[in-house]
Amino acid sequence: MKKILSIALCVIVLVALSSLVAPSASETTKVSAATANEVATNPLETRFLNMLNRNFVYNGDFDSADTIINNASLALLDLRDSTNEDYIADAYVKSFVKDMYGIEIADMSGLNAEFPQIDGFLYVVPRGYTSYNHTIVSIEENEDGSFTVVSDAIIKGHDAAGKSQKVVSLFVKNSDSAFGYNMIYSNIIANSTDI
Repeated sequence: MKKILSIALCVIVLVALSSLVAPSASETTKVSAATANEVATNPLETRFLNMLNRNFVYNGDFDSADTIINNASLALLDLRDSTNEDYIADAYVKSFVKDMYGIEIADMSGLNAEFPQIDGFLYVVPRGYTSYNHTIVSIEENEDGSFTVVSDAIIKGHDAAGKSQKVVSLFVKNSDSAFGYNMIYSNIIANSTDI
């Protein structure tokens, strides 16, 4: 009888303890679920915001492949060579430029020729640079299937306080891009009434 009573008591204690450690939905879990649902319902906004915040090419920069490459290298500073941080493997730069802007680069050996060269690497030109932090205002699908995105960007020069300006960008679908889209242009608007 004592043995049955002991077993019954152990089972009751185990059941009581298991109910104490059962997971319950905390406020953090509810917020995370809400955030996940919001991201899931706005996948284009998430995708375009990611691209905008990785972009360092604006306005007339799109007119020069050399400028696109040098500015794109700023998005890849975390991939600099571990033994010589003045360089980034050109494969990273070529891949990023193709995915982001749809521009295929065959040869970069002549780029930044006035700086030291290492075969297979791009020299990162030393300079201060501007950072951009976007918030999407609107996304509009155009008749041709492209998307016009208007964003507010906090633009911080390397030696200046940030200021907010409107940016208008155009994206086209590209299934070969890691982003799923290419950025065709991104223009900082000096006068927001021009939008």
